[in-house]
Amino acid sequence: MTAPQIIQEIEAAGGFLALKGDRIVYDVPRAARALLDVVRERREEVLQTLRGRQDEAKQQISRWMATRCAVPRNPTKVWGSEKSLYRNYLGWCELYQRTPCCRELFGAFLDETFQREMDGWQGLCLTSDRAASKGFGGKLVYPASLATEVFQ
Repeated sequence: MTAPQIIQEIEAAGGFLALKGDRIVYDVPRAARALLDVVRERREEVLQTLRGRQDEAKQQISRWMATRCAVPRNPTKVWGSEKSLYRNYLGWCELYQRTPCCRELFGAFLDETFQREMDGWQGLCLTSDRAASKGFGGKLVYPASLATEVFQ
């Protein structure tokens, strides 16, 4: 069994594997716990696969942000809920026929980039939310790491 197959089986059972630094964090249902032994046996291969998936997810989320989100000069003026941002991301993935990352990975990436506040992030909102804000003004500014090519 390959690392992608192991991960896929865990996810199909309703669990997830993710990276936190060089550690693999997981939430695996009892029915799929035997797969954790396989993960331990193939730890390096699983780590490599998760790193690749994480890098791909970061690029994809960055592209989504570049097309659908506002990152203002004054981040204290906006806030986006995890639920609405992830739902919009899923719609964007469907529109561009991309496989979305799991909600945990989505949240982890945004936690690295923005300030978590309650069930969302300070400093990030959907562009439609920005348009609805009175007196928001100013042009959108994206961190250099988010300057990516947009899917056509």
